Amino acid sequence: MVLEKAERAFPGHILDKSLIQEEVFYRIPRYVVEYLLARMGGQREAVEKVRKLLEERYLGPGHEQWIKDQLLRTGRFVLIDRLEVQVDLQTGSYRGRIPSLGEHLLEVRPRLAEEHPGVLYGMWGTLELLYDPATRKVRLGQFVPFEAHLKDLEPFQRGRQAFSEEEWTDFLLGSVGINPEGLSERLKLLYLARLAPLVEPNLHYLELGPRQTGKTYLLRNTSAEAFVVSGGKVSPAVLFYNQLTRRPGLVPTYEVVIFDEIAHTAWEDPSVISILKDYMESGQFSRGGRTLATEASLVFLGNADDPTPPVTRALPNGLRGDTAFLDRIHGILPGHEFPKITPERLYQGPALVVDYLAAALRRLRPLAFSAEVSLPSSYTQRDIRAVRKWLSALLKLLYPHRVWPEERVKGLLEFALELRERVYEELHRLNPDEFPPRKPQAPPPRLDWAELQALLPAEYTGLFQALQEAGLPPPEEGPEDLMAEGRVIGQSLARWGQKRLVPPGLGAHGLEVHPETPVEKIQNYYQISLEVTPIVGLGNGS
Repeated sequence: MVLEKAERAFPGHILDKSLIQEEVFYRIPRYVVEYLLARMGGQREAVEKVRKLLEERYLGPGHEQWIKDQLLRTGRFVLIDRLEVQVDLQTGSYRGRIPSLGEHLLEVRPRLAEEHPGVLYGMWGTLELLYDPATRKVRLGQFVPFEAHLKDLEPFQRGRQAFSEEEWTDFLLGSVGINPEGLSERLKLLYLARLAPLVEPNLHYLELGPRQTGKTYLLRNTSAEAFVVSGGKVSPAVLFYNQLTRRPGLVPTYEVVIFDEIAHTAWEDPSVISILKDYMESGQFSRGGRTLATEASLVFLGNADDPTPPVTRALPNGLRGDTAFLDRIHGILPGHEFPKITPERLYQGPALVVDYLAAALRRLRPLAFSAEVSLPSSYTQRDIRAVRKWLSALLKLLYPHRVWPEERVKGLLEFALELRERVYEELHRLNPDEFPPRKPQAPPPRLDWAELQALLPAEYTGLFQALQEAGLPPPEEGPEDLMAEGRVIGQSLARWGQKRLVPPGLGAHGLEVHPETPVEKIQNYYQISLEVTPIVGLGNGS
């Protein structure tokens, strides 16, 4: 049924994601594989065709001598590889580098960098290599990059209307390779938040969390317009503009620039941070007497073992403790809520070909999506801009056809407020004088004991009657779903603030109690006084 609906909504753009699980496909990016599979028909027989094509045309490092032998014999060789173009100032020429040829460079026509700016930093495609016996040089003939182009967004918007919101959310996650089965609604929303930079220009977020949760997985494998900087030293020339070559850097070239392993990235040049903050604030930067405006979103990712604030202690020198930089971050994703990527977390059903989806998201990017919402009076312009960017991105992802229920906007707004409030909490911890506590919310309402007893398992009635008689206040919440790696594993009994009572076997989420547990043990767990600290701000991710 899902397959039939998907094929009716998006004819010619549906792929069975199980096809890309072949081991041979792990050597190249997901969007390249799906691009080739879709063009080979997108069915089971396409796997063998693409496998054969890659065996013939994708060689990789270590085959340069064989390729040169073929060029010497026939004068022409066609292969699939990643092309990176370098500018040679001494000769005023352009040279191409591909892994399959090692250190041997190709002659490249100057217009290629104008036609496809991404080749300055690497693009996948089909390359035609030509050998000239007279000059004894190899030059690049044709280059066909692997990227889809969408002339009109209307078919994509029309296809979205065939799905309910829940169906579309699952379909969208499946399209980027995430299995939605068993995921909570919140976790699905968090995965979509990772995609937000692809649809919203100049949206910058930070995520610090455990390893192997796929922090770079979605962006790296969804769009060729996302570039990953994995550690090393960053410079103004690399990021923004190279004054010697007069060529734009990563930020003006790509839609999303991802700083992976941020703790291992060196931010030693003060001018880099200065230009970075100017760009994050205004969307433009000055370099070499020129002012350039661009719309790249910046994503900062890193590993952090401790989820308690301040999580930004994991940032490297140069960024750690810099409130001016942090205030320009639009949101912090709670990295510790994401489960580790396992085979079960990878989707294997029918969904959109990812390069088609990426092209649609690219079309959505410059569009303005907004909804009428009320924001706290204490919010600054940066706060307001951040929340509106998150809300716009989520609306584009969930409702690209611009039709959404007004009641849904409230939930998305609360989520956007939470992501921004995480930034403010870090700012407050770093400089409480400049960033004082937000106006506290009213304490959360409590259940009355009669309401609670109606929700509890019958065997716990006596225990909670004893708690009431001992003078304990009623809890704020009764039974709640408990999550582990995105799955419901059981229910709590009651919660005061962040203190939970849970049945046996769920001790990782609170105090385990059974019907005969002494009241004194529970009083000691709550340190006798069950005062609840007011929640600061609009969302602390708890």
